[in-house]
Amino acid sequence: MTQETKRSFEWKEVCDLFCIRDEENLEDEEREKILSRINKVTDEHGREYVIRKIALVTQ
Repeated sequence: MTQETKRSFEWKEVCDLFCIRDEENLEDEEREKILSRINKVTDEHGREYVIRKIALVTQ
């Protein structure tokens, strides 16, 4: 696994973190926008920060 892969999220991880079901059938463009925004914050603050923020918001 490369350093870049460790820093960014994949769509499956985002689905797991936000409890998004595949049946929701988000368009590819919408998925890319969501993933891009999450990975931008991840690049700036790191994966742990993003995971903690998601955990706080979804409690």
